[in-house]
Amino acid sequence: MKYKVILATAAVLASVGAQAIIFNVRTIASAPLSNGASFTTTGNSISFMTPNALVGDASPTRAGILNIEYDVDAGAGSAVQAILANLGVVAFGSGNVFFTEQAFEITALNGSEVGGAIGSLAQNFNAASNPNWSGSMNLSRSTRFVRVKKTFTLAAAETQDLDMAGIAINNQAIVPEPASLLALALGTAVLLRRKR
Repeated sequence: MKYKVILATAAVLASVGAQAIIFNVRTIASAPLSNGASFTTTGNSISFMTPNALVGDASPTRAGILNIEYDVDAGAGSAVQAILANLGVVAFGSGNVFFTEQAFEITALNGSEVGGAIGSLAQNFNAASNPNWSGSMNLSRSTRFVRVKKTFTLAAAETQDLDMAGIAINNQAIVPEPASLLALALGTAVLLRRKR
């Protein structure tokens, strides 16, 4: 009987972990780089499309900053443990893209920030670097509600070369905490079964 109770508990925890993350995009700002920007969400992922996040020879501007801010609700009984970033950039000649991202605990969606940053990422891209990059931001503490602030600083000074900097891919995935609870429940079930 105990074994069945543990398995039922594991099933409930698995269903909690499978619930969709709620995203609330607060800002995609700083024209002209943000012009035409949009986003899509699927499960625990969010993707930003920024068709005008380009500076240099193919653009009317040589430098600019793109700011993106969004809130995450991991759902009742769940918490955000990590945030994964997947970026693709364009950098030719003097082109440079500097990316920073910080995560903050918040009281609720659109709520107030609680203390300082609980995680951060940074990456610099230029013509010599790999244009594709993935990074993992492990939060210093898990929390249900998180605010993510992303900044892209783009620059492409005029030279005799083709000079360009832009953002091609900007995807995020939220890693929720219940997976560890499920593992704990399944481990307990195995121990109880061995005890029998």
